[in-house]
Amino acid sequence: MRILRRVNIKQTVVTIVIFLLGSLATAYWMHRARWDFTAGQNLWKTVSWRTQLYLRKAEGNIPDLSWFELWEITRTKGGFALEHAISEGKSVEAGITNPYVSRDDHEAGARIFSARCATCHGSGGTGLQGPSLVRSGFKHGDSDLAIYKVLRDGVVGTPMVATGLSFLERWQVIGYLRTLQQQLSPAIQPFHLDVHVSSEQLQTPESKPDEWLTYSGSLKGWRYSPLNEITPANVSRLRVLWVHQSSANESKFEATPLVVDKTIFTTEPPATVLALDAKSGDVIWRYDRSLPSDLPICCGAVNRGLAILGNALFFGALDGYLIAINANNGEVIWETQVASPANGLTMTGAPLIVNRSVIVGVSGGEYGIRGFLAAYDTATGQQQWEFDTIPAPGERGHETWENDAWRTGGGPTWVTGSYDPALDLLYWGVGNPSPVFSGDGRPGDNLFTNSVIALRGSSGELAWYFQFTPHDEHDWDSAQTPILADVMINGAERKVIGWANRNGFYYVLDRLTGEFLAGVPFVEQNWAKALDLSGRPILSDTQNVTVGGRLTKPSLSGGTNWQPAAFRPDRGLFFVHATEGASVFTKSRNVRRGDQRLFIGSGGGFGSELQPPVAFVRALDVITGAKRWEYRSPPIKGGCSGLLATAGGLVFGASGGTLFALNDSTGEELWRISLGGETLSAPISFMLDERQVIAVSAGRALFVFGL
Repeated sequence: MRILRRVNIKQTVVTIVIFLLGSLATAYWMHRARWDFTAGQNLWKTVSWRTQLYLRKAEGNIPDLSWFELWEITRTKGGFALEHAISEGKSVEAGITNPYVSRDDHEAGARIFSARCATCHGSGGTGLQGPSLVRSGFKHGDSDLAIYKVLRDGVVGTPMVATGLSFLERWQVIGYLRTLQQQLSPAIQPFHLDVHVSSEQLQTPESKPDEWLTYSGSLKGWRYSPLNEITPANVSRLRVLWVHQSSANESKFEATPLVVDKTIFTTEPPATVLALDAKSGDVIWRYDRSLPSDLPICCGAVNRGLAILGNALFFGALDGYLIAINANNGEVIWETQVASPANGLTMTGAPLIVNRSVIVGVSGGEYGIRGFLAAYDTATGQQQWEFDTIPAPGERGHETWENDAWRTGGGPTWVTGSYDPALDLLYWGVGNPSPVFSGDGRPGDNLFTNSVIALRGSSGELAWYFQFTPHDEHDWDSAQTPILADVMINGAERKVIGWANRNGFYYVLDRLTGEFLAGVPFVEQNWAKALDLSGRPILSDTQNVTVGGRLTKPSLSGGTNWQPAAFRPDRGLFFVHATEGASVFTKSRNVRRGDQRLFIGSGGGFGSELQPPVAFVRALDVITGAKRWEYRSPPIKGGCSGLLATAGGLVFGASGGTLFALNDSTGEELWRISLGGETLSAPISFMLDERQVIAVSAGRALFVFGL
């Protein structure tokens, strides 16, 4: 673990100069006010918010505006009225509104538009060679500042070039466009979002039961909705309310949407963020990120979702950047590089909010990376701490690596973890070692791969760890979201983690200490005789992977994969989408590095035609792992989803393009519908117009169902 402190000398000097100038100006104005307390207080407020803004610019946090533009929008006679927004801590993007809205300004804007814009966009902005502007849902954002930047800079790769208009002319054109939008029918008026989510709401999801605020619905990883309107008695009456069809070329939609204030926020592969009207599926705004063409991507150009705090969405992109996006208009607040694709690293997982930090992991276990988990300040994007999952010399766990194997040891952190605010402990699964299938060059247990790590949320300090699969040669990475439960064991309340691992075993751990409490197989397996009293596997005589190949259970896909489990807290039921199967695992002694640092020739896992994978939803006792019931899912085909449990007594899941609902007491199928596309992400539930709805992605579409 290392805590980074970077100092940019140039920015620091500029910041100090601006602060001193602001202080002198304040003293002068206070003197002119003859030290009248009220007047002085008002003057201080006037200077203070401007100084805050100039400091942000000096620190590089307002890259989209030049110093001239910033001066124009902050001068008293400019009319932009930013004081209130900045004083409340909002971004410049959220605070800027066009002050040039007089009749003269609108008439000037109309003349400029007719002369400079109508050739492409048509008279009245109705569209010609270019798109219609008499609408909402602009691709690059609906805010005044978003439109301003398009007029100023153009759009790379399109006929829309920089207009060459002056500062004033740009705002006059924006004013004219707004008058055109006001002529729309009320049904298609531009949306005006005012989204805000507090840290307290994230930590107490029961305070917002009608919404879905985090990747797992709660920081505890439950995937549980307290809504109970949809029940075994009426679930068969579910029908499609609307479908949003994506224009993305990718077919792997793995994101879990967030739902806040009747707005759905989600991602589309490879790098798009969308805000949708939850009532209709209409696009409110979208953010598209251009990606390099040579990214090291092993398993599809995917993304699994977002995190939110305040009015900011947090998005980890495949190019290794963490981006904060204004949830109200789609404008970028800040971005920072977390991981370097040149080193084999990308980002695919949904971030997690821990107090005022945003936690992100990395992908790239096949590329010989050295994985890590990192925390960033939600307001500024500054890194707060970083924990390396492959320990360097002198660090705890380094003794489990020989020679220099740790330098390319793997250990990605590509699936979102869970957090216990009361303990300030962050629980995160760590992926496979590298090379994946051949461990001859990396003798030892290879910590902290195939483990759960418990870190202090405030510092990134390691509290404890538990390794599920030492020295993995089967690609059974621990890329599952932990489920945190408070249960009674032998008459005492215990804070535990329930974990259905890819290696085929279900584990119960004490989440304060990492103590192993129980472990049983939840699918058929032949690689371990049992788990010892500490939870370490006792290997079978035929476990080791060979050059010739060995039939092993579970398969390469594992007993489960990254698709999240669900938990019904009042009944102590842990629901997992399990896979029964076997693979022939092989390894090679000719391991080498290929293009983009990829390890090739390490071996692989090949499906056995005698045992094709079969998916089951299984209900386990969260304390013991005992199976309560199972349901055989529709044939997998493209894949199966994670699960959703509800207070209405249902479990929702999908497999092979079919969405189904089960009775959570018996596993009986109560309803199903074919969605016609691959189903990989998990369903969610929220309230819409006073009724409970279910949302799930399939293929390139997002479906919403209601009674």
